[in-house]
Amino acid sequence: MKLIASLLILTLNSAAWAFPDMIKHGYTNCTACHMSPAGGGVLNQYGRNLSKDLISTWSGEKEAGVFHGLVNTEKVDEWLALGGDFRGVQVHQENDTIKRGRWVNMQAGVEVAVFQPSWALVAFIGQYVKQNEWKEYSPRYYGLWNIRDELSLKVGKFLPNFGINLPDHIISTRGPLQFGYGMEKESAEMSWLGEEWNFIGGYAKSPKYLSANNQSAVYGVVSKVILENKKVGIQHYAESDDTQKRSITGVLGYLGWSKDLSTLFEIDQQETAPKVGVTKTGYSMTQRTSYELTKGVHAIVLNDYLQTDSKNGSTKNYKYGPGLQWFPRPHLDLQAFWTREQSGSFKEGDYAWLVLHYYL
Repeated sequence: MKLIASLLILTLNSAAWAFPDMIKHGYTNCTACHMSPAGGGVLNQYGRNLSKDLISTWSGEKEAGVFHGLVNTEKVDEWLALGGDFRGVQVHQENDTIKRGRWVNMQAGVEVAVFQPSWALVAFIGQYVKQNEWKEYSPRYYGLWNIRDELSLKVGKFLPNFGINLPDHIISTRGPLQFGYGMEKESAEMSWLGEEWNFIGGYAKSPKYLSANNQSAVYGVVSKVILENKKVGIQHYAESDDTQKRSITGVLGYLGWSKDLSTLFEIDQQETAPKVGVTKTGYSMTQRTSYELTKGVHAIVLNDYLQTDSKNGSTKNYKYGPGLQWFPRPHLDLQAFWTREQSGSFKEGDYAWLVLHYYL
């Protein structure tokens, strides 16, 4: 039980809600709805209205507002934005050696953004440091300078804008590659988000509680918009510390096939080269195809593959199966997945999870 709880706390939680499937509606950049160029986190007013009008099955006239409009923010909307996330998961794992399940509190906190057209100051307050132990400190914060419409500089403590920012950080391209909950880094990141081309470059330094070995990295992502509702790109992450070097090279794609159907995919190769020892090469792959059955209800097929050492079959883990995501009303997101799991430690089993998420 302790093992599965630790794994979930490290990998399932997300920095904030993000919905990259919006590519199918022609939203190729996250800044259309979010304050952050990486997506997730506090929404701008347009994003709030979109949540009500486009994403949710049902909605009332004022439900796009904070706490469904119960908090009147009209007097401060021009300079203050409020957000936050409350998230938990029920997980079940069953195979030929184990059968276990547990509810895990993943996230509870509020986010505050003070902004003007050319800058913003953003902080998230509240974090579970372990199951049922909540602290009121800030796991992420940043200052954002909008140099021009396409160009911005972001400085603070946050997850690098690397890979597809899916909220399910159990997938192989998020938590296992160290882009999961609790892994925010002290970073500086420059983003050019144009109508056709995106360029992202940054520097990240791990705080001492993540690595005592002076760990730092530089990274870059280049992507291109194709046919208005598709975007493909390449990326590279080069990290080093006192004991080893690590690099991640990959490709990613956001593919909108129609207003109802989209596919997200990311494939990465990770190479870890210790100063003493043998270099290991591993692979991560996630493919997520979503079809909107009716407004706010999405049927999903997930394929997720991880092998940390290509020469060692026992390091392989593969999950595949269906899921369902439902946005019944603004601010509420429900997800259920059932997958078959293959791992080097057992033949095959079930891995299922149910996520309950309320965002301000």
